[in-house]
Amino acid sequence: MFGRKGLHPSQIISIAFTGIILLGTALLVLPIASQTGKSTPVFDALFTATSATTVTGLSTLDVENHWSLFGHVVIALLIQVGGFGIVGFASLVAILLEGRVSLRTRLNANSESGASAPDVKSLLFNILKIMLFFQVILGGILTWRFATEYGYELNKALAHGAFHAISSFNNAGFALYSDSMIQFARDGWILVPIFTTVFLASLGFPTIVELRDRLFLRLAKVFKVKASYSMPKQWSLNSRIVLWASFALLAIGTVAIAFLEWSNPNTLGPLTPFQKIVDSVFASVMPRTAGFNALDVSQMQPTSWLVTSILMFIGGASASTAGGIKIGTFVVLLYIVYTEIRGDNAVNVGNRRLPRSMQRQALTIVSLYMVVVIGALLILRLTTEFTLDQLLFEVVSAVGTVGLSTGITAQLPEHAKFLLALLMLFGRLGPIIVATSLALRRTKRHFEYPKERPLIG
Repeated sequence: MFGRKGLHPSQIISIAFTGIILLGTALLVLPIASQTGKSTPVFDALFTATSATTVTGLSTLDVENHWSLFGHVVIALLIQVGGFGIVGFASLVAILLEGRVSLRTRLNANSESGASAPDVKSLLFNILKIMLFFQVILGGILTWRFATEYGYELNKALAHGAFHAISSFNNAGFALYSDSMIQFARDGWILVPIFTTVFLASLGFPTIVELRDRLFLRLAKVFKVKASYSMPKQWSLNSRIVLWASFALLAIGTVAIAFLEWSNPNTLGPLTPFQKIVDSVFASVMPRTAGFNALDVSQMQPTSWLVTSILMFIGGASASTAGGIKIGTFVVLLYIVYTEIRGDNAVNVGNRRLPRSMQRQALTIVSLYMVVVIGALLILRLTTEFTLDQLLFEVVSAVGTVGLSTGITAQLPEHAKFLLALLMLFGRLGPIIVATSLALRRTKRHFEYPKERPLIG
């Protein structure tokens, strides 16, 4: 697929994202990008551009008060371009891995038979349509709420609605308010549409397409209209894993955060029971995808920080803008452990056997994440004065491209901010590059060494 003289896909991905970040940095440095009319320091502009392009949401500056309208537009465009590029690249990686991403409406129905790679232009156009569809719906709801409930002028309501719709579906976590979404902690008309959109986006393009296609088939059957395609009764393994694991993590995270923060006077304490539940769901969805927060993270219990860090580490589904090691990787690891405990010879998930190459890929991704997190944590612990739990939260948030913070981002020294920028870039490109490299590796040994078992465990 790629000749020897051409660039490796991992190089193309890295160059593309680096170019977008540098272009964004150049635009954000311009005096017109700040409210003061003065140039933003290059490093802060670079950090913001990196955070927006990798759809993370961490910021060293007050997004509401520092950036002008031009700056906000640049950030929104970086989020949109970065999010589209991430999903597009991840989908193309899926083609390289198994040939399983189809631009046709039967995308996941054909996945089990190993369909051949589709037309790339149509695939990317299909992704763009899905992204814009959800963004328009959320943008409309938010615009209506801002205009009717909060008295925003129409232009301001449209601008805020569009910005937060882009940030939500791309799981970026950038907000046009200094306190993120804390001021809307009692407004379910704002929080529910946002966390619903964020959750759906975290399911990944293949699962969203299968959900859409199966819904259309169901509606066609109800209204007795002949459909132009058919799908097998059984859902694809990817969608089954993503849906079950997503809802399980959502429930576990909601219960854990509600239990830990229910009586905390600085977070859920002052709210009504219904508002507490809504905010707990919001706080459970965001760590796995976006970085919005309706609760003051700095005032949460340290145990809640740990729960949030675990959710951020796992992240959302593959072929989405969500970060983390990805749900599929996490589930595969669980089944590998389960298989070893049972003493079975093969790893089976949902009446399907997982190839050994996929098991190795999952172990590789998790190992890389662990090495990066531990290494960064050691560096920051030795060179800053913040506590271990604060730094762990910040590191996992950056490498998971989440964007949540305990409030220490702006206080970090320059070298620590630069390290976080590198972590964000690794968290976004690392798994894709690793998967691409493994997918394109075709070298095979024509011999095997003799077996010998060292002691483990």
